[in-house]
Amino acid sequence: IAHLKLVLGTSPTATDALAALGLLQVKTDNDSSSSSSSSSSTTSSSSSSSSSARQEGLQQLKKALELDPHNPDLLVLEAVALQQQRATYPQALAKYKQAVQLVEVANARHKANNNKSGLRHVPMEWYTNIGVLCQETQRYDEALEMYTKALEQLPNASSKRIATLDNRGISDDATIRHKANSMFTAYVNLEGFLVETPTNVTEGSDTLTILKQSNGDAMDVDLSSIVQVGDHVRIGNVFETEIVELVGTTALKVKDAFVPPPIKPPPPPPEDEENTEPAPAPPSPPTSFALAVKRENSYLSTTSTTTTTTEATTTPNPAISIAFNIACVHETAGPNTTLAAIELHKALVKRVPSYVNSYLRLACMARDCGSLRECSAWLKIACRVAPSNPEVLTLVGNLHLSLCDWSPAQGVFGQLVQQKVSSVEAYSNLSLGNIYFANLKAPGKYAKHLEYAAGCYKQVLKKDKDNAYAANGLGTVLAEMGELFKAKDIFHRVREVSGDSIADAHLNLGHVYLAQKKHPEALQMYQSYMKMTQDGRAPITTKSRQEDMAEVLLYIAFAYFDWARLTEQLNNAQAAPADERYKQCIDHLELALSKSKKKDVVIQYNICMTKLQAANCVLQKLSRNIRRTAQEVQDALEGLEESLPRVQEILKWKQEGKKVQITTSMLQDFITHCKANMESAKSHLEEERRREQDAAEIREIQRRAAEHQRKEEELQRAVKAEEEAKKLEERDRKARERMRKVDELRVGWEQEAHAAAVAKEGGKKRKRKGEGAPPPPEEEDTAALFDEDEEEDDDGGTAAPAAAAPAASQETNASSIFDDSDEDEDAKDGGKKKGDDDGDAAPKPTPTEGDLFGESSDEESDEELVRPANDGDGDDEQPSKKRKVADED
Repeated sequence: IAHLKLVLGTSPTATDALAALGLLQVKTDNDSSSSSSSSSSTTSSSSSSSSSARQEGLQQLKKALELDPHNPDLLVLEAVALQQQRATYPQALAKYKQAVQLVEVANARHKANNNKSGLRHVPMEWYTNIGVLCQETQRYDEALEMYTKALEQLPNASSKRIATLDNRGISDDATIRHKANSMFTAYVNLEGFLVETPTNVTEGSDTLTILKQSNGDAMDVDLSSIVQVGDHVRIGNVFETEIVELVGTTALKVKDAFVPPPIKPPPPPPEDEENTEPAPAPPSPPTSFALAVKRENSYLSTTSTTTTTTEATTTPNPAISIAFNIACVHETAGPNTTLAAIELHKALVKRVPSYVNSYLRLACMARDCGSLRECSAWLKIACRVAPSNPEVLTLVGNLHLSLCDWSPAQGVFGQLVQQKVSSVEAYSNLSLGNIYFANLKAPGKYAKHLEYAAGCYKQVLKKDKDNAYAANGLGTVLAEMGELFKAKDIFHRVREVSGDSIADAHLNLGHVYLAQKKHPEALQMYQSYMKMTQDGRAPITTKSRQEDMAEVLLYIAFAYFDWARLTEQLNNAQAAPADERYKQCIDHLELALSKSKKKDVVIQYNICMTKLQAANCVLQKLSRNIRRTAQEVQDALEGLEESLPRVQEILKWKQEGKKVQITTSMLQDFITHCKANMESAKSHLEEERRREQDAAEIREIQRRAAEHQRKEEELQRAVKAEEEAKKLEERDRKARERMRKVDELRVGWEQEAHAAAVAKEGGKKRKRKGEGAPPPPEEEDTAALFDEDEEEDDDGGTAAPAAAAPAASQETNASSIFDDSDEDEDAKDGGKKKGDDDGDAAPKPTPTEGDLFGESSDEESDEELVRPANDGDGDDEQPSKKRKVADED
């Protein structure tokens, strides 16, 4: 670094020096940070200075690129600097791609100018690094594409890419045939041999006849010298299948029935009226198809050996490392390509027996698939190949841990700790701490093992204070010692630092919350850990993932059981949720029993005990002022009836000498309490059914009474509505009748007014005509003077003169219009006769607005609607008679 700074002091624009200095500073910072993580004397100031050194190095690289932005090598150096930390993988990948693009653009320009000397191949290492970054960022398809391009950049890649018929692979159990490994294989045509078209071209056939190409006759050749069972063949240009049997010497039986592809019809002739040539006949179906077999190419050739004066050194083929990366991509891409990964790893260990990484990956895949025997076999081979390899020993120790073989695991990790290999020392100490903590129940070794476990965790934290796994282990030790609050703080800190990537922190927090009687929080942590176990994010701690899930289900069930017991201690109405929590406990116990491979007797006993507690809780509901139903009592009784024979069977096993982890006294006590609760449940059930029956009868009586009352109310409302309707109709009828009378009276008034106007106009005309001459003498009305008796009616009254008739008629009409009486016609006739007899009666009152429209009172206005009659004694004839007498005199 000092020399590079000296160069830059004399030439500040030297891009190569700037880039080299920047890369060295970044790598130095990375090395110092890794060493500081293993040193106990690191401080915040040292970490800040190292980060500033990294930033300074990146600035140097950026400055070099600014001076020469089209230099792909500078971009690659910056990419190498960025890929030192996982957080900057995407930026490093972008820089690599930009560098490759610059090289391709330059090559295209040189080809256009026919400058072959300027052409440059993209180095294999660039494509390999791009593939690794794509793999780390989960871009698996792109990673495979980059690895394939890296293979194409190998020396003599054009010749190695070609497959030959005699290259069947290094051995039968390590032959590469999977479609996902097509970059290492190719189809080789069998010259001179054809496949006869099946007789049934629609359904095809899985038995194929091989023909000679020369004359089409059946050939007399042993096919086993060319192909064998398991080979992948291609018929025609598309159909690929696998040979499952050699039928005789001239036929093959394949895995899939071969159906010839449909024949494409010839294109129609152009629409031309002058073209009279007939349409071409459709081509005839082929009678045979070409045959090709899949063989390996030479990418994975044997390693080359170089000899020096002292020893011979073997240089592995670069394609081996690329093939290993491709197998790792297959392994992480999903279950569909796991077989391709296994196939490729087996091919690698056959070609390079000392390639330990493939042994380890094969062991890990076997372990993840649950095949521990196969995992052990691969590890034994790896130990023979590299007995002191720390990675091999670590995986062997993990295998013993998964099998709960504590003593062999302790020996393996103790050996690794003594070797003081920096790459596995921390992991070995953590494993030793876990082994000691898992064996706390060893007789007489509780305190000793707890102390050893704490010492292992502290040893790791002493060298790396940010190790979350060691902190998590130390938290478990504190929780075991009763320091729950300190342990809880540590577990929360572990979750924050690790980003919830350490599943054990969730499980340990659940244990702490359960010890603190915080059951909702404990259940939340357990369920979170359960989800991580289902997703595969939690490591396998037992023999299989199903067993791990069963163990977590037991934790959840116990949390519900303890919560229900705590709720029952209230012994009042607030204890109502206990019944539901017992049910949750039973459900989780049964689910754990179904996931456990062996029908654990302890889980069965726990299910029976929980049902007994749940039944007792139901029977005590009445004393706690909690409502219950007959169905609840029935379910409790059924649970007891199911539990009793099961526990009796366990007791029988115990008495027969079988291994049962439950004492005889516990089983006998359970049977005694179960029988007592069954008798009590039967009486409670009868009582509850009788109570429900009585309640049902009372509810039926109340329902009928309510129904009767509802009908009575509906009937009363209907009657009232009918009466209201009748009243409204009668009121409307009276109003219409009065309006009709008013209309008739109005017409009479109009006629009278018109007659009066006409009479008044006629009088004026007569007066104008008689001015200046005396009026003519009037004739004497002798009838009025001397014949008055003749005008009398039978009742002794006198008839009114003709001139007075209209007034009398008007008065009669008015009285008939404003008559508001509801009497019948007979009553009206009687009233008229009475008026006739009483000639001196007072005149009838003038009708008012209230009389016309009804609902009037005495206090309302008596405003008249008609003109009033002449006031007087009612004798309208007397004045005219006197005038006539005076005239006669």
